[in-house]
Amino acid sequence: MNRKMRKAVLICLSIILFFSLWHIIAVKISAPLVLPEPLQVFLRLAELITEEEFQKIVASTLIRAFKAFAISVCISAVFGVIIGISEDFAAFFQFPLSVIKATPVVSFILVALFWFKSSSVPVFVSILMTLPVLTENVATGIKSTDKKLLDMAEVYCFSSRQKLFFVYAPSVAPYFFSGMLSALGLTWKVVVAGEILSLPKNSVGTVLYTAKVHLETVDVFAWTFAVVSLSYICESIFGFYTKKLRSRLQPETQHE
Repeated sequence: MNRKMRKAVLICLSIILFFSLWHIIAVKISAPLVLPEPLQVFLRLAELITEEEFQKIVASTLIRAFKAFAISVCISAVFGVIIGISEDFAAFFQFPLSVIKATPVVSFILVALFWFKSSSVPVFVSILMTLPVLTENVATGIKSTDKKLLDMAEVYCFSSRQKLFFVYAPSVAPYFFSGMLSALGLTWKVVVAGEILSLPKNSVGTVLYTAKVHLETVDVFAWTFAVVSLSYICESIFGFYTKKLRSRLQPETQHE
């Protein structure tokens, strides 16, 4: 059995074990209000998927998540390069980045409710929470650039633009893509959490909150499963394409 096949089998066994334990515990408790059975959740999810409202809600949350992710990537790329190149800027931004990392997500959401309209709160908070992750990854990539390559660039009189694309970019790529993958998963969590507290129109968070208020536990599980599935699909697609792009930037990593 090759490595990929072994990994696939282990993942399948893990999934089977998870749902088996869930089913056993749900049957043992026999209280759908506390823990519904997996079949109930899947049947409810199947019903939701066929509803037109489901598509609108998921699309709205997707747009917020991708908007926050795109803005965070752009800002972090700039900040990361500046911090990686300049020790003065690194010292200057150390405190605000540390504060952002140490502050609970809920605190930012509650404060943002005073500043923005409900639909913008999840986007703002998500950008704020993913910013340190991406910025530090880019900065680490810049600092890990081979000094010999930089010296060679000086000898051949590379312009700043040439250094950026031909020296720094290949070094930063693994860190940047790794940070983006982590930030994408975090974005989903923060956006939905922000929606639960800000309650914007047409959002997964609002539906989850409404289901919780009405004690519709099956709906809470169904929507949660939908979010987890969408997050996994997005991360898998993103991971696949970034891996291909990374292999082009660093062909030698394929042999590692």
